[in-house]
Parts: sequence; structure tokens; C-alpha cells
Amino acid sequence: MTQGSDQLREKRVELILQQLEDLPTLPAVAIRVLEATGSDESSAADVVRLITSDPALTTRILQLVHRADVGVRGQVTGIERAVSLLGFEAVRSAVLAVSVFQTFAEESPNKTGHFSREEFWKHSVAAACCCELLAAALKKGSGVDPAEAFVCGLLHDLGKVALDAVLPKSFDRVVEAADLLRGNIADLERTVIGLDHMVVGKRLAERWQLPQTVRDSIWLHGQLPEALPATVKNPRLLNLVTLADMIVREQHLGYSGNYTFSVARTVLMEAVGLSGEQVLKVQQGLVEQIEPRAAALGLGQTSTSELYQQALSQANKELGRVSGQLASKNRKLAVRARFFDALSGFQSVLRPDAPPQTVLAAIGQTAITVLNVRSVCAFSLAPGQTFAEALLFDQTGEVFQSALVDCPPPATGEEAVGAYSLKIPAGIEDPIVPVGDELEWLVSAISPRLTHDQRYWIALEAEGQCIGGVIWGGPAGEAQRLSPQMQELIAIAGGWSLALRTAQIRDEARTLSEQLAEANRQLHNAQNEILRSRTLIMVGEMAAGAAHEMNNPLAIISGRSQLLAAQLSDPKQQTAAKLIYEQSHRLSEMISELMDFARPQPPQPRAVRIEELVDRALVQAKARSDQADRTIERTIQDVPLVRVDADQVTAALVEVIDNAIQATDGKQGRLSIQAAFDPYSSRVVMTVADNGCGMDEHTVRHAFDPFFSFKPAGRRRGMGLAKASRWIESSGGSIRLESRREEGTRTMILLPAAVASADRMTGRKVAP
Repeated sequence: MTQGSDQLREKRVELILQQLEDLPTLPAVAIRVLEATGSDESSAADVVRLITSDPALTTRILQLVHRADVGVRGQVTGIERAVSLLGFEAVRSAVLAVSVFQTFAEESPNKTGHFSREEFWKHSVAAACCCELLAAALKKGSGVDPAEAFVCGLLHDLGKVALDAVLPKSFDRVVEAADLLRGNIADLERTVIGLDHMVVGKRLAERWQLPQTVRDSIWLHGQLPEALPATVKNPRLLNLVTLADMIVREQHLGYSGNYTFSVARTVLMEAVGLSGEQVLKVQQGLVEQIEPRAAALGLGQTSTSELYQQALSQANKELGRVSGQLASKNRKLAVRARFFDALSGFQSVLRPDAPPQTVLAAIGQTAITVLNVRSVCAFSLAPGQTFAEALLFDQTGEVFQSALVDCPPPATGEEAVGAYSLKIPAGIEDPIVPVGDELEWLVSAISPRLTHDQRYWIALEAEGQCIGGVIWGGPAGEAQRLSPQMQELIAIAGGWSLALRTAQIRDEARTLSEQLAEANRQLHNAQNEILRSRTLIMVGEMAAGAAHEMNNPLAIISGRSQLLAAQLSDPKQQTAAKLIYEQSHRLSEMISELMDFARPQPPQPRAVRIEELVDRALVQAKARSDQADRTIERTIQDVPLVRVDADQVTAALVEVIDNAIQATDGKQGRLSIQAAFDPYSSRVVMTVADNGCGMDEHTVRHAFDPFFSFKPAGRRRGMGLAKASRWIESSGGSIRLESRREEGTRTMILLPAAVASADRMTGRKVAP
């Protein structure tokens, strides 16, 4: 609540309290009697003279103060005798009771509403008599005077009649709501009016300057004994008023408007100092005490039998209402028990790691029970998913159909490409709604298997988004049939939603974990490729620098060695000079080869037959090495053309085939060259396998590194496979090795096909 609304409420309450100023004041005679009885300087003659000045007041006082236990035979027939026998306190209380009652006794004859002052005063008189009897039952010296207790009991609800006088319409709404809700009338007063009858009665008692004990009884009755402020003048009297109000309301004497009992009777009896037997005796003699007191106050000629009959009638009505409520609650409890059993069964079949399919099965089986239908469809639609998974169940809860239904295309502006978001019906509080256009795409796929013509559904949601639902068929008025168990349906739908979303999240986490593992693998490969590329760049830069710095010295060395060889006559010296020339020429070739590797010529791709590449590579590889008796098998299936740089790929194949020849025995060596097409990746896979010596793990890992060779130093430059990898990758292909020591080597080369898989099946080709 904001500060402005608090200020508005306080202002409204203040205006209501100001209206109390318009209420009548106590009669002048009553005020003077109260002043005289409260003064130490007043005499009995002064009090008698004031009371006898008002004959009507005299008659009521004599009737009210007459009691059978005063210790004097016969009735008290004069004010002088009443004052002398009963004392100032009893007469003072009688005057106060009569005066206040006369102030609010009459109500407009034309008034119609739920609040009856006559019934209210019956409750007040009954509470006053009960207070008097309870006080009389206390031991002497308890500090509670019966006459004072009578007045406190009579006026404890003074604020209610004051509210009826000041705000009749608002207070009548309060009484109507209290009778309907069977709650505490004070709570409803604070809600409807802004303040309760305790505060109003306290303010009025202060204005009339009533005794402090009366003010405390009006303001603080109904509270726990331990909650009373320390400033209360007589806590025992206040607890006695609360106990009397409870007893009277339990016996349905008059009208209070309060149907709750916030304090236990035993707590109040202990605080007052009364036993159960004493309270029971008071209850048994209460009705007989009410009749003369009610007549003395002018409350009509209500007899004891009429009071009993009214109380019995009210009790019977209350019993009938309670019986009806119990029957209704029993029906609701039966429904809730059925739902509780269904929910317990639903939760019992779910494992902590249950997938969405298992949760859907449990939802469908539970829905058959709680909805009492013959068939039902439970579906799951995880956020970002492009299809719905649906299961259909028969009356026994068995799945008789499962389906994956594609979602409609996403609306324009959807964040996730391809995602579909099912809109939850807005502005509808009930969980059961007719199926509309938003589910037509799903219902059309499963509708024929459901009963009846009309379709209803319960949306399962999480964080404001629909994650699934339950669909079934039913006649018109299906929502009305299930309306008595609407709260239970809302509760069980919440359980369904929680279980389904938990399973969806777990499934999403599992998928994300797998995707993360794949991403890590790809990242690792990418990092290795980046490292390799950086190494090649460094090699290229080094080769370029070396070529620039070394070519001139090598040219001088080569030229001078040639001149020196021509001038020398000694054969040994000529041989040495020629060796210098040959080695310098060899070093120059190595630098040129390194430059070609680091900065190869840009590829010139074209469509070429794989057979052409293999044939050319075999011819060049055989010319480079002694083939001896090695067997070379060539198997090429029906494969499409490849789009590559024919010269570079041929040179790469030459290096691979040459390595295979070098690794095999001259007489028992065997090579196989195969080619096949993979339609899923649109690549042609070439395999060159041999039965040679193979390679260890270290050699396989570094086989494509420049200058690496498992041959002894000086035998090979270690650039063959490095260059082959470079040439194949420049055409968009890839190469890898599989090898083990003494088990041979398998080299796999993947080359991009010039025809996509779908085009190849239709005979269409991509232009070279």
C-alpha cells in the first residue's frame, strides 16, 4: 500500500470518528448521577434526589437493581432503600446501563436491513447477565464487582450500535458479509468501513466519559489474556467479559455478528479464576436471569421459554448450516482424495531422470482418471522445438497411438529461427477451454481418435509459455461438468507442468552436453588446424627469408666451384670441387621446394574423372620408384566427377603412392587403390592401402609436418606428405592416415564431388 493510500484511509477514518459527535449524549440526569456517585463529597440523599427527579429512570433503576441475593426479604421498592442496600456502585451501574440503552434502544420503524437492534440488545443483556453471574461466582476479594461486570457486559459491543446509527448502509453490508462468510465481524468492518466497532465504541465511551473499566471492556474484549496492555485497570474483569461473550454466542442468545472464537475457553477460565463446574452452573441459570433484566430495560416481554425456543431455533439453523457445509466438504474431500490418489500415482511412476516420453505417459494415464473420459491426448512442446510429441490413451490408460506432429511455420519476428510458440488463451481463469485455431495443426492430426465432436484442452505452462497440454473430446458443457473440481484440476495441472518442464530441461541439458562435447572436439581440431596454419606461415616466412639471403651466396658458391673444377688438374681436387657444386645445387633445390610448399600456386579447379587422376599418378609414381614385383589393385566404383586442381591432386597422389611403394617389400608388397562416393557429404573417398612396415603413433602424428621423416637422415627430405596435404586441402579436400607397426598403412583422401547427391540422382551436373 502506498503512502498516499495510507493517508487517504486515515482521513476517511477520522471523518467517520467525527460523525460520532452527532450521536446523542447521555441524559443530563444520568451524567449528574454518575458525577455524584463518583465523588467522595456526595451523600446518599444527593443521589436519591437526582434519580427521583426522573420518574421513568426511577422505575427502570428499581427493576434493574432488584436481585434475589441481596440478603433482604421482599423487593427493593424505593431509591433510598436501593442506595442504602446496594451501595453507590450498584446504583451507578444501573443508571449507566439504563441511560445507554435508552439512547440506542429505538431504531427507525421503516428501517430494513440485516442488523436488528432488538436482537443485538438481547445479546448484550445476555452477556451482561452472564458477566454478573460469573462475577458473583468468584471468591470475595477478586476485585470484580457484579454490578460493574453487568454494565461492562451490556456495553462491550457498544461500537456496533454506534456504527449502525452513524453509517447504517455500510454497517448493514458488513453484517450481510459476516452472515455469509461466518467470520469475525471486526475484520469485515476494517475492510468495508476502515475501522472496527472496538475503536468506535472506545471513542464514544471517551466522549461520554464512561468509567475506565467500561472503556477497556469495549476496546479490548476478545483478546488473549497475555496480549492485554499493562495499562488495563482490571484485567480479570476484561477477561470475564470475553468469557461471557463467548458463552452467550455459543448458546445463540441474541445477535452478535461474530462467528469465530479466537481465544480458548480454558485459557479465559484460568485467567478469570473459575472452574468448569462454576461456568456450567452459570450457563444453566443464565436464561432465567435474562428475562427480568430485559423487561427492566424495556426490551419487550420476552419470556424464558421464548428465549429457549429462539436459542434452540438458532442452534438448529446453525446445525443445519454446519451439516450442509460438512456434506459439501465431504463431497469436496472425496474429489480431492481422488485427485490426491491420482497425483500420488502420477509421481510414483516417475523416476528422477524420467525423459519427456515417460512423463507424457504418466500425464495421460492420470488425465483419464481425473477427467473421467474414454480417450485423451497428452502432448509435449518444448520451447524452441519445431515439432510436438503426442501420445493418445484409451480408457484403460494404455497408449494406442504416438505421433510427431510438425509445428506451423514461426510467426514473423520470432527470435529463434524455426521455433514455434503456442499461445496460451488469455483472459480465461478456468484451466479447461475449448480448442481454438491455435491448436488446429495438432488436433487435425489426432482428432479422429478422440470421442465426441467438440474438443477441450488444458494448457501446461512454465514461465508464461505453453510447454504442452492435455486434449480430449466431450459434449457441450464439459467445463460445467468439471467445474466442481476446478481447483483440483488447477493443482494437478501445475504438477503435470512441473514434471514435464523438468523432464524437458533435463533432456535439453543432455542434448546441450552432447553438443558441447562435439563443439569441444571441433574446437580442438580447429585449434590444431590453426596451429598448423601458423606453423606453415612461419615456415613460409622463414623460407622466403632464407631464399632471399641464401640464393646469392649459393650462386657464388656454385659458380666458383664450377670455375675451380675447370682449372684444377688434380682428379681428387676436381671431384671435391664438383661435390661442392652438386651440394650447393641440391640446397638451392631444397629452398625452392620449401618455397613451393609454403606458397603454393593458387589451385585451378575443374571437373575431372577420378580414374584420370589415379592413372596419371600411377605412371609418375612408377617412374620415380622401382616397382619390382609389388601388386597394385585398382578398384573404382561408379563415382561422380571431382572438382579439383588436377595437377596438384595428381602430385599429391604420387607422393602417397610413392610412400606406399617405399614402405612395402619389393617382392611381397601389395597396394590397393579404391574410390567410392559418400552421398551425405557429397565427397569422393579415395583409399590407398599397403601391407608395408607401417608407422608408430609418433610418426603418424607428425607425418604431415614439413621435414619430418622416419627414414635415416639424408635419405628423404620429409616434404612428401606435407606437400600432398597442402595440395589436397587447397582443392577443398582432406587427408588422414591410419597405420600400425608391421600392419601396413591406409591413407584416405576426401575430394569434393562436382555433383551434389540430389543432383547426381537426377542426372543434373554442376558446370565445371
